[in-house]
Amino acid sequence: MAKDPLLRDAVRAIKAKIETAAEIATPEELAYLGTAIDRIGGRATVLEVEEMGDIKMAEMSAHATAVETATLDTIATAADVAIANVTAAKTAAETAITATKTAAESSITQTKNAALAVMAQTETSTVATVNAAAQTAIQQAASSRDQAIAATQSAADQAVATAAAAANSVTQQLVLGRKTFFLAQL
Repeated sequence: MAKDPLLRDAVRAIKAKIETAAEIATPEELAYLGTAIDRIGGRATVLEVEEMGDIKMAEMSAHATAVETATLDTIATAADVAIANVTAAKTAAETAITATKTAAESSITQTKNAALAVMAQTETSTVATVNAAAQTAIQQAASSRDQAIAATQSAADQAVATAAAAANSVTQQLVLGRKTFFLAQL
């Protein structure tokens, strides 16, 4: 039995309402009302029915609270898993980006160093080629100069010899005469 005074007051208010409605109710409505009261009255008192309803309401409230708590726990767990997955994906993406960036920087540095090495080698090779060409040109110029000096010297010596011979010839002709000169030549 329900021992709650508010519950008893509520049952009394319902009873009073039934009594009031019974005064203006049609014979059919009264028959239905009587049948309903007989069925309830035959099995349990109104207070027992009310108390059982309260118990069932408490059970339903407890079950609803348990379902709500389980649902909220499931949502929180799913949210934690989703956050962990997003964080893991973010970390993996950042790691991949960092690795790609590091690899790109390393590749760029290697390419730059290789280009600088090729440029230095090209510069060294070009300087060596230019120096070799300059040395060859200097040697050729010196050789040409020496040949020109030798040819000029030879031509000068020959000219001097020819001039000396001519001078001797003219002098001998003058001194010895033409005939003697001619004979001396033979």
